[in-house]
Amino acid sequence: MGAAPSFSIWRCFECGATYAQHFAMCSGCFRSGAIIPQGHRARAQLDYTPGVSDARALSRMAWRVVEHVVYPELRVGAGALVLVSGPPGAGKSSWACRLADAVDGPALLIAAEEGLSPSLAARLLRCAVKRDDFHVVTRASVDQAVALAVERKVVACIIDSVQEAAWSAHELRHVLEVVPTLDVLIAVVQVIKDGRPAGAMALQHEADVQVAVERMGWNIVKSRYQDLAGVGGDVLPQRWESEAPNVAP
Repeated sequence: MGAAPSFSIWRCFECGATYAQHFAMCSGCFRSGAIIPQGHRARAQLDYTPGVSDARALSRMAWRVVEHVVYPELRVGAGALVLVSGPPGAGKSSWACRLADAVDGPALLIAAEEGLSPSLAARLLRCAVKRDDFHVVTRASVDQAVALAVERKVVACIIDSVQEAAWSAHELRHVLEVVPTLDVLIAVVQVIKDGRPAGAMALQHEADVQVAVERMGWNIVKSRYQDLAGVGGDVLPQRWESEAPNVAP
């Protein structure tokens, strides 16, 4: 039997505090049993790149809405960080792919979990994602992924999943600052045993929109752009659910 994996970072899923070793209680929020292992990401050149803009550009961003038709009841502002959470197999990746595909312009999927696999191909087919400017990258460093987003002038980007890619909430926000064409960054996260995203408080605080997905249905639990009441629906249209092959969502 191989040696147990070693983790250089432990993170409290309640408040986001980090530790070099495991403790039974978080000294930041005093919650017991909340400290979980967090994958380590080596510092990238991107981390040292400042976000630079001007007042005129920021004023245009303040009121612009990301146009899409796939989930008409969902409002997303320009420069939004969208957090998609749910248990395994709930439909998170399908929801993220459909939204990114519906935004007008090149898209990028950073497939940190699956890679270029038959299951990913089946999911894209199931979500009717077929265009050649929907780029997929795997086994790429942070700098390589961001360089590709800049080169292809990406307007929508998915990181699936944040835990596997080992990106913190602040690092996700930084990507939106340094990729000039990026309108929406969709971060897919798994949930812990009590149903909340791992790193809940840090991710939820940073996110502009949080979408909860379960059993191929979705609803919003946080939004800086709209009221939450009555916003949600099916991840896939009924015709796709009945016609698509039986593959993991």
